[in-house]
Amino acid sequence: MGVLIDILGSLMIATLLLLMMITFQMQLQETADRTIFAAQMMTHVQKACKELNNIIGLASVNIPFEDVAVITAHRDSMRFLTYWDYKNNLMTSTVNTISITLAPADSLSDFGRDFGIIQIVQTPSPVYDLGSILWLEDLKFEYFDMNGNSLGETVTGDTRKNIFSVDIKMTFKRDPPMIQSTPLRVRVQLRSHLMNRYLRYEP
Repeated sequence: MGVLIDILGSLMIATLLLLMMITFQMQLQETADRTIFAAQMMTHVQKACKELNNIIGLASVNIPFEDVAVITAHRDSMRFLTYWDYKNNLMTSTVNTISITLAPADSLSDFGRDFGIIQIVQTPSPVYDLGSILWLEDLKFEYFDMNGNSLGETVTGDTRKNIFSVDIKMTFKRDPPMIQSTPLRVRVQLRSHLMNRYLRYEP
């Protein structure tokens, strides 16, 4: 009888140890998945910032300084003129209109999209094949003059001529692959300068 109890006790201990090892391995796997997921998200955010900075940096190329280059300056959308062709990466003889807008989540669409996207369009077609920067929850522009003074989140009329730079504030949101996990949110802010405005400025 004592031998049987010893055997049963050994089996229980072995089972508990096995369960602990399995649990530990699953926790390691989940931690690794979270780390990879976060790294992929940060790569996406860095790429998005680089693309937006490059596009806004070439706004108003060859547009006379006294003309309005940023024709729409709103909180969640920006539209400007430039002679730079982003699709072909060269200078053109005709002016191009570039728009940057936030398309909110549309869970009722055919694709069931539950995240917002940034659409970058060189009229009439998207700049990139996908035409979008994904996983956006919020996008906000704030405009500044040459001296770094804020012009507000919406600029109209001749005041648009004073836009030399823009702050881009974005909140990215992406649901992790793990069930019942908290969505990953990344908030980022960068300032992009309309370099042609600085180059054409004459005191």
